[in-house]
Amino acid sequence: MKIGIDARLLSTKIRGTARYLKNILDYLPEFDHHNKYFVFQYEDIQCNNEFYQYILIKRSRLPRQIYEHFWLNFILPKIIKEFNIDIFFTPYVFVPFKKDGWKNVIVIHDALTKVCGQYYSYHYRKYMDLLVPQSIKRSDAIITVSESAMRDIIKHFNAPYDKISFLHLWTDKKYKQITLSLQEKQFLLKKYNIPEEFVLFVSVLEERKNVSGIIKISDILFGKGFNINFVLVGRKGFGFNKIKNELLRRKDRIHILSDIEDDDLVKIYNIAKVFIFPSFYEGFGLPPLEAMKCGVPVIASNNSSMPEVVGDGGLMGEATDFEFFAENIIKIFTDDTFYKMMREMSLKQSEKFSAENHLIKLIEIFDNLK
Repeated sequence: MKIGIDARLLSTKIRGTARYLKNILDYLPEFDHHNKYFVFQYEDIQCNNEFYQYILIKRSRLPRQIYEHFWLNFILPKIIKEFNIDIFFTPYVFVPFKKDGWKNVIVIHDALTKVCGQYYSYHYRKYMDLLVPQSIKRSDAIITVSESAMRDIIKHFNAPYDKISFLHLWTDKKYKQITLSLQEKQFLLKKYNIPEEFVLFVSVLEERKNVSGIIKISDILFGKGFNINFVLVGRKGFGFNKIKNELLRRKDRIHILSDIEDDDLVKIYNIAKVFIFPSFYEGFGLPPLEAMKCGVPVIASNNSSMPEVVGDGGLMGEATDFEFFAENIIKIFTDDTFYKMMREMSLKQSEKFSAENHLIKLIEIFDNLK
């Protein structure tokens, strides 16, 4: 079969959905030797994998959301017909309003605007309320990234149970235990102006991620006489301005890195003492898995998909139980035996998530649509 992949998201900084797409494109050639793949990609993005046939798209001066739907509904159908595409696969929900002979496979990563609507603008919620159900109706198969997300999508968007499957994510191979020399470690610490020992958080700095909770955890530790540093890696998101001043008042112990190189992120995971993730909701929650792959002890909230991801590989508690987070951070910093046990638990749990598990099932979904 001929399968077309919407890869326009690769023009954005590699995070979230774009990272998911990049992993698909990087690993798919290892597992599919019978289907042909066509990648729809902007012409100024590097195309260097001979496994794919690239169909290059010109940039437009139109606003992004306007051109998004113009391309989907007027340009894409012509491309699909010209190249006799059998399946259109998109990692970002939206498909053409009409289809003529081809099948649509969409990825819905979560039901955030329904479950956590308070963290999104009114206009964005209405935009998703209008378009997501339409895409579900026009899809032949729906993929999501956790059993928790699947339940929420079925509940809130009335997705047909027989059309939806959950396929757990995985990390790039570079997320692994590495040993940095003293010189490499010191260079990295100096480059980003971060302390030698720290608690790490990686994700968007927004309300849903409970960054205000991290501030409270830091205050509890400080009140107990533990001046433990935190490093928060991520761009500023919805609601950041509400906590900006609180973070600035604690800049001596809460350090923010808004933009770091991907290869450096792996190194920062490897030198972190512990990783915390007190998020209120996650479709999957990739950062805790990245941390576990690097052998970092993980403390996370116990809601949504977190029990699927962290499982027996870390400690989980209520997102608002700040004492729970603080007490276990202290234990990891002060009890070397406990710290080593937590590292072993992380690595063991991380082995359950692989590209093979995801991609073999994805290819089966494509093949079943013949």
